[in-house]
Amino acid sequence: MKPTNKMFLVAMAGLAISVVTIQAQLSLNFASTAGSTIQFNGTNSSFLFHASTMPADFGTQWQIGSESGGVGSAVGLFGVVSNSPFSYGAITTTLLPGITIQSANVTGPLGSLYIADSLNHLLTGTVNWVQVETINSIGGINAALTINITGLTYSGTNPDLMALVAGGPGSMDLSFQFSPSMTLSQLTSGSGPYATSYSGSISVPGPVPEPASVTFILLGMGALVCSWRLKHSGNA
Repeated sequence: MKPTNKMFLVAMAGLAISVVTIQAQLSLNFASTAGSTIQFNGTNSSFLFHASTMPADFGTQWQIGSESGGVGSAVGLFGVVSNSPFSYGAITTTLLPGITIQSANVTGPLGSLYIADSLNHLLTGTVNWVQVETINSIGGINAALTINITGLTYSGTNPDLMALVAGGPGSMDLSFQFSPSMTLSQLTSGSGPYATSYSGSISVPGPVPEPASVTFILLGMGALVCSWRLKHSGNA
């Protein structure tokens, strides 16, 4: 194999590795802790989160149970979104064959996100819930995965929480289901309240390239330049 070809392959490998790193997505998947619920408040057109009162989970709303794109350091951490209740506006209904979709824009207030690491250092951010909807028996908040988490900050050393901040702003969504099933209109009628468990995720597109990735990019670019120079000097 010619030196120029070898350098070209090195360049391509370096660039490929850097692209994989840049495009990697971090997603933290959570579920409500024992005794924690999402509650809809009937004709008040609002929802809120109740924290757990169980001894092991007291004061928490949800716990990260799995993740993708990280190193696993956030699994097991607890979190809350405070500042509820969150109000929503008029309900829009869309009827499709066998499907009833009801949605409403969340009008506020903004929520405050907190995730505590093992040393009780807090990751904080601001959450805009954007929209609440039900599709037949399943409900969701920010199901479209709109970017709705801003102002992420963290002073600890948990790698995944650091990556979450580096990759922000991000999106937070959750899903819920009632048994028997309830539409958004039903959740917004009567005296209520209506409460159930929930699950969701927090995700960011991925952190900026790590120093190692930047090195790969520079090596790849440098090898391409050397390859071009050798090729053209040989043709001179």
